[in-house]
Amino acid sequence: MLWWPPARFRSWRSWPKVRCAVRTLLLAALVTGTSCNKVPIVDIAASFSIADAAWFAEEHTLFIFFRVQADQGLGPDSQIEITYRTDDRVVPWTPVADLKTVHTHVSVDCGTKERCGSTSLLVVKPPREIGVRLRYHRAGDVFLKPPVNVNLVGEGPAHTNRSLLVYGVFDATNVQVQWRSRHQFPALRNEQAQELGLRRAFFIAEPQHGDASPPFDTNPYGYAFVTACPPGLALLGWTELSTTDRAVFDPNMMPLTASVSPIVCARSTVTDAKGMFVAPAVARKNPEVNPAFPTLRSPIRTNSAIGFVMRPCTRVISEKHRQMQVQRLGLADAPEVCIDDWQEPNFVERLATLFRTRIDETRAAGNDMVLTVVLHHDDAGGQLADKLEQALEDVLVIERDKSSPRVSGAFVFDSFGYAIVRPQVKQLVLWCPVNGSGDLDAIFSGTQQPCTLLPDIPNLRLGPFGVGNLPIFPSRQQYLKFIGKYSDAQAGSMRDLQFRAPERTPTSQNIQLGEFGTATFFNNELVTAAASDSFSYCAATDPFVSSVLFRTDLVPEPAPLSELPALHLSMPQPQYGLGLLWDFPYLLRLRYEVVIAGSVSAFSLTAPFGIGFSTMTNYGAELWQTGEFSLAKVLLQCTRFCSHPTFDSAGVYNVNATFTDSYKTRCYRPRFAMPVDGGFPLDP
Repeated sequence: MLWWPPARFRSWRSWPKVRCAVRTLLLAALVTGTSCNKVPIVDIAASFSIADAAWFAEEHTLFIFFRVQADQGLGPDSQIEITYRTDDRVVPWTPVADLKTVHTHVSVDCGTKERCGSTSLLVVKPPREIGVRLRYHRAGDVFLKPPVNVNLVGEGPAHTNRSLLVYGVFDATNVQVQWRSRHQFPALRNEQAQELGLRRAFFIAEPQHGDASPPFDTNPYGYAFVTACPPGLALLGWTELSTTDRAVFDPNMMPLTASVSPIVCARSTVTDAKGMFVAPAVARKNPEVNPAFPTLRSPIRTNSAIGFVMRPCTRVISEKHRQMQVQRLGLADAPEVCIDDWQEPNFVERLATLFRTRIDETRAAGNDMVLTVVLHHDDAGGQLADKLEQALEDVLVIERDKSSPRVSGAFVFDSFGYAIVRPQVKQLVLWCPVNGSGDLDAIFSGTQQPCTLLPDIPNLRLGPFGVGNLPIFPSRQQYLKFIGKYSDAQAGSMRDLQFRAPERTPTSQNIQLGEFGTATFFNNELVTAAASDSFSYCAATDPFVSSVLFRTDLVPEPAPLSELPALHLSMPQPQYGLGLLWDFPYLLRLRYEVVIAGSVSAFSLTAPFGIGFSTMTNYGAELWQTGEFSLAKVLLQCTRFCSHPTFDSAGVYNVNATFTDSYKTRCYRPRFAMPVDGGFPLDP
């Protein structure tokens, strides 16, 4: 039978503790299906992640922040309670909602499994004991009490010993000011205090512009650096601002007369438990930053090809191979040079004279030139090729450093593979084929060596062939084997051949770098800088950027552009010359066509001159297709206010990160404050 208490105890409302306990047991039994003496104990993961208290002597204010979570048990009747004791006062456990606050605290929705919020209380003397607890139900006696993290902030400077400071920032154009407040708590960040519901009002009045020198090294925001804005500043005459948000833009614009002023100082007022606190607030202009050299222009021109066909005139070696060589270089109408007497002592001098005569005749047209030579012969020992190399050295070396029109270099299509011996000729002549073996699979090699062909479409395949297996510039033995195994049509034909090279001015200078590289400083392209300027280098995805170099009178050896900011910081120079590193004297672009299974396929390739990089890319083709190289996002120059704080790319104002100190090796990509951002800026 079920026992029921006597009538005098049957008032349900007179037994709150019994009522609550019985209800809990009954609910547990219903959920689990167990009897009352077998109710399980379940871990509901209840804990406080924040239970922080901070008391400020300067403000007579105790702030308490809390965040508690539990998987079960929290409901509309759950409440946070607080107690504290001072030397002359004891406040018993009291619901937060029943306490009178100093500041505004908005309710915070933390979800069904959390309770969070904050409060601020008038407490004149230092609290000696502070308690925070969660009462699961306002009518119950089940609590969760955490240890409280307590910080007592004594009297001291306002910028370190008060819970709120005020400062200003500028927009991207440095003409509009945004005033901000910033929470300062020992154990909570600015954004956390905001998220937990704390709101503060502040007022801005009498803004003035000019130059002042707050001790920013010890007081980064310049808040309350003196009792009032220093004399000598110019009043702006703007009306007073007030807000309970964390930030507000002044709708007025800075006058033109304020362009040189580095700061705006205003009278700020904040409320606390004692009343009003008035102190100067400072807004510093953003560093004035622009591209150091927006565009580097070096016109890339198509060169005129001066063609020669060198072959024996008294005998035939291989007409099929000769016709292929002539077709590849487009030299059907080029003059022929008989080489039957190539062993004569004056052969090199005579050949060089012939080259010079044609160059001088062509120079009058005003275009840069490239010598193109078909070398059709059967001297497998390389003696004839060596004599051609000597003649090219006599002609090309002196041409290299001339102003346009000049000879950019030479292209030789040999019957055999040949390795250039003379260092200066290596820098100016592209000699094909890659090798002279008869191996069809070795027509193209991906290794770093001259006559490497780069298709615009990587891994391009044409029927059974890859581009590297086609006899585009083969040796005679390779070509004859190929057409014997396949056909002339499948060997393909040249449809277009272009040589491109940078135009040189009378002031252009070349500096040799390594075996192939040449740094060219074209036309007095200079970055000028004051000693107080600073630079920021941004690593770009554009491959050509690695080819931009600089030099100075003090350090004439060309260096990568990425080293300029650090050099200027340590040894400021008035100007920096800009140039480009060319890994070859010209770029050969060709359009090739092949017929496979009756289908015509055409594709484009690049034949770079010398490969100075560890991996093969289409870098050369991209660099040489344009004469304009944008540096607008690569090298940035600060010319004023460089020691001021900066915004980062997320829009965070980094008060200790000045442009000069922070961006010499980093990319400056700021996101400035804007009126459309609202009153709660990103300010951790």
